Amino acid sequence: MDYEKCTTQSTNKLITASEHNRKLTIKNPSEKSVRKIKVDGCLIVDSSKRCDYMFEIIDDPAANKICSVIYVELKGRHIQEAYEQLVATIDRFIDDHRGIKKACLIVASRVPKTGPEVQQLKIEILRKKQAQLTVSTIQAFVTI
Repeated sequence: MDYEKCTTQSTNKLITASEHNRKLTIKNPSEKSVRKIKVDGCLIVDSSKRCDYMFEIIDDPAANKICSVIYVELKGRHIQEAYEQLVATIDRFIDDHRGIKKACLIVASRVPKTGPEVQQLKIEILRKKQAQLTVSTIQAFVTI
């Protein structure tokens, strides 16, 4: 895996990722150092399940210490498939992100926002992977 080729690092106040008319904007008012890693088609190019992006938030740039990670899947409307891609990516990077706060974000075209399916996935990923799941439609905003 070629981290260098697939990673951009930034302290910008706004950091974005977009695909297929879905967009994530990370608001970074304190200008923390953030590594945006293109996972699907760059870091992981095999046929395994994987999410689109990972964002590693660096707490201490001098020590290069990651304080949290956000896994992102920009998806059509197949929430279950997006969930499986997020879980597979967490599992793949379990050693790299052990003990680090994890968040997962699905940005989909259409979502049953508070339907029982989405609520069940939120509970499951929290219990199994200690990660918070957020599901948004078309565009999502996260403040770090």
